[in-house]
Amino acid sequence: MLAAMLLTFDENARAMADALRARGAHIDVARRRGAWAIGAIGDDDALDSAIDPSIDRAALADALAAGGVARARVAADAIADREGVLDDAGVYAPGVRPPTSFERRALADVVGDLISFLPFDAVEIDRAWFRGGLNHCAIDGAVARVRLLESNGTTLAGRTHALVHELGHALVGLARAAGTSYRAAYGQPDYGRFLAPATFDRVCDEEALVRMIADAWLLRRRAVAWARTWPGAVDDVARDLDADDLAAFARFRLAQGLGLDARACTVRRVY
Repeated sequence: MLAAMLLTFDENARAMADALRARGAHIDVARRRGAWAIGAIGDDDALDSAIDPSIDRAALADALAAGGVARARVAADAIADREGVLDDAGVYAPGVRPPTSFERRALADVVGDLISFLPFDAVEIDRAWFRGGLNHCAIDGAVARVRLLESNGTTLAGRTHALVHELGHALVGLARAAGTSYRAAYGQPDYGRFLAPATFDRVCDEEALVRMIADAWLLRRRAVAWARTWPGAVDDVARDLDADDLAAFARFRLAQGLGLDARACTVRRVY
């Protein structure tokens, strides 16, 4: 029926999810291409597994069943999964999926209100693993198509870190397609050179920006113990940077690149 995020026209499921969210369940309810998208968004655990441990699946299944939702146990197990989508409403082509509720929240965690430049209805993620050399995001008209490698990590944290990077490219690409161009080229990946105040009048390269966004997300996940120590988890420059400062700096650089009013800030180091 569903996995990670239910896409359905079922008003019973939508109403029950709203009620559960009002009682504190870590569930998001939103619209995707005219369907209701319902999914888990908890992100304060170690993010080893796609299953959200904050959700009591048995209690969720009982609540859904009481609300008239068919196959309630299957629905509850799947809503608690933060990765992957089964499109019960049939609004996406079989080979692609939208970002899950959890994945959207991950990008918003760093970019804040600038998330408005990324229309999530226009993002499609290939279900099949990409066989190219790198994860990839391509803009095809008004759609961002994301392709991911199988080697992005054995944990939800690692895989989401890779996806947030590509969603950053999607935001820049779709903003450009809608008439708001990011004012720097793809450029080089090293964002350490953009941390110095002497560079603040120079727009950050796109690749450096999206790496910064992804690293800020991972470092802000306090329960992920290996973010600063596992080789390659984040860029070397990020290992001793304050996570919240880095997220604020990424917002500054993104706003600056989009030609918006942007308040410069600096990134402290942690020891």
